[in-house]
Amino acid sequence: MDIEQEKIAEIANAWAQAQNVVVFTGAGMSTESGLPDFRSIQGLWKTNPESLATLDALKEQPDEFYFFYQLRIKKLSDVIPNQGHHALTTLQQKGKLVVITQNVDGLHQRANTENVIELHGSLRTVRCQRCSAVYDSNKLLPQNSIWYKQVNYHYGEECLCSQCGGQLRPEVVLFGESLPEKAWDSAVKHSKAADFYVVLGSSLAVSPANYLPQFALANGAKLLIINQEPTPLDTSATWVIHSNIGPVLCAIKDKIMRVL
Repeated sequence: MDIEQEKIAEIANAWAQAQNVVVFTGAGMSTESGLPDFRSIQGLWKTNPESLATLDALKEQPDEFYFFYQLRIKKLSDVIPNQGHHALTTLQQKGKLVVITQNVDGLHQRANTENVIELHGSLRTVRCQRCSAVYDSNKLLPQNSIWYKQVNYHYGEECLCSQCGGQLRPEVVLFGESLPEKAWDSAVKHSKAADFYVVLGSSLAVSPANYLPQFALANGAKLLIINQEPTPLDTSATWVIHSNIGPVLCAIKDKIMRVL
């Protein structure tokens, strides 16, 4: 058995023995399904969407705001959960496992993972700013099949509430907004109770979400980080693997299944 296989076996054994496993996922979990990572070196964050993902942009630059989110929502229909998502679902079905995610794409739920804590909301639904009516996010997409190729794009009635005419917005946390209180409180509770904590595809650069694995460490949890790039907690982790998530997680899952 080579060194890497020894590490996988050690991780799987510790995971199988843990009583409270928490998995914390970031954008890297979804890039393996083909979704762009806005904060990675090769991601789209360099296009500065911070200026668009705000309530100010919705009010002052509605065409740019809606085009940005319509493109993101459209992309969701082009991707499917990857082997890493399905591995987590299998592990959850075999034992206690809580998933906390920074992602808003709903891929965990599409892979049938249950009770996912969404720290940054969801792109699966949109909400009226005026009356709070909620719709499937596909309502935000124009009927014109080539709208995303138009040079002079203008948002239309699809971006307005069918009940009151108010502006719709995706149910995600925009810049300047607080995290959903219920989701945050639940994430903190589970993180502090964890004895085995797994970070998948997160740079751990975004606050306050990056406090969660630190809460787990403070309470003595073992920490596993699988991420392409180094993170600020690498030196505090029990195991660090700089690699694609899917193949490594599947290898861990296969060994755990032999133990359970």
